[in-house]
Amino acid sequence: MAMFVLTEEGRKYLRKGLPERRLVELLKRTSRITLKEAEKRVENFDIALQWAKKKGLVELKFDELVLVREPEGFPEEEALKRVEAGEEVEEEILKILIQRNLVEKVVKGDVDKLIGKEVTNLTPELIKTGIWKKVKFKPYSTETPGQKLSFGKLHFYKQFIDEVRERLIGMGFVEVRGPLVELNFWNCDALFLPSDHPSRSIHEVFFLKKPERGKVLDKELLERVRKTHENGWVTGSSGWGFWDPELAKRLILRSHGTALSARILSKLRKEDIPFKMFSIAKCFRPDVIDAKHYIEFEQCEGIVVGEGLNFKHLLWYLKEIASSAGVEKVRFRPSYFPFTEPSVELQGYMNGWVELGGAGIFRPEVTLPLGVEVPVLAWGIGLGRLALVRAGLNDIRDLYTDKLELLAKKFLV
Repeated sequence: MAMFVLTEEGRKYLRKGLPERRLVELLKRTSRITLKEAEKRVENFDIALQWAKKKGLVELKFDELVLVREPEGFPEEEALKRVEAGEEVEEEILKILIQRNLVEKVVKGDVDKLIGKEVTNLTPELIKTGIWKKVKFKPYSTETPGQKLSFGKLHFYKQFIDEVRERLIGMGFVEVRGPLVELNFWNCDALFLPSDHPSRSIHEVFFLKKPERGKVLDKELLERVRKTHENGWVTGSSGWGFWDPELAKRLILRSHGTALSARILSKLRKEDIPFKMFSIAKCFRPDVIDAKHYIEFEQCEGIVVGEGLNFKHLLWYLKEIASSAGVEKVRFRPSYFPFTEPSVELQGYMNGWVELGGAGIFRPEVTLPLGVEVPVLAWGIGLGRLALVRAGLNDIRDLYTDKLELLAKKFLV
């Protein structure tokens, strides 16, 4: 057995009247009115105009609406009253009400069988059919424990990154962002990385096929970098003795956040110094994916620019940044990077000593071509390893997981 009930829109029109009725009543008071004015004064104007024109009640003359005849009544409104009362309605009118989404069909079926019985849940079918008045509801116990729910929130890795970000901003650093698709020039050449360095090979960086190359718009900077690579320019270095300008034009996926530091330094003015910036840079390197390796990672890249900065200042910053990520016990080891001297490796104790990142003071071969004549402290710290330890995970792929079972079990309760 089927019955019909009013939809929410149908109940609204039963109280306020059909939209076309309200449009007709407005025109009876004004004779004619502009479309713009009628739209402001009649709720659901588009529906009102559609049905008023379909019934031949109004006409549009230029930009004005004109009432052409007054209806004897609105049978749909009478039908809505009959549906509300549970009475039968003519089939043709009922079809129109269903078409206009004012009435919907409810199949009573098994709901009738619940009459006089005890039920636990109040369902939409019970409400629409009115059967809820004829059933007994089971008493609700406030002492019965409910089902444990896991509420959605930010991914744990995103939360961890936000914590590091807030700590650095609190230390007075400015956050910057840059392109994921980068010129080899910014990723390597501006950082005094030689053209034949292993990290420039296809096995160490992702090259783009289309487009293959880009442009360095600052030709003077390009010339300074060329001279520095070839003969050291004015840096006091002998350079590398050669430079490949075509390799510098290749487009790649950013392999480290230091590319962004080079971009920022090239735009830095003397009046901007002292200056502190950081970035949470997504980087990409070809690798065989397993529990310890992935092809993308987030690097916390930062620089401090200012007069009188030295290696002790750098070590202090590294210790503070590690602390902000929850690593209190750190140590430093000498290291080598083509763009810093001296260079240091930061290690943190997390169930054993783990390499967290590299740092150093930018060499003159990096800073002078970029127009900076004061010391620049620089570092790049991988946030993935820190996050794994914080979360108690062993597989780096879980940093990017969408496994709801794992997220709910470990992080959403």
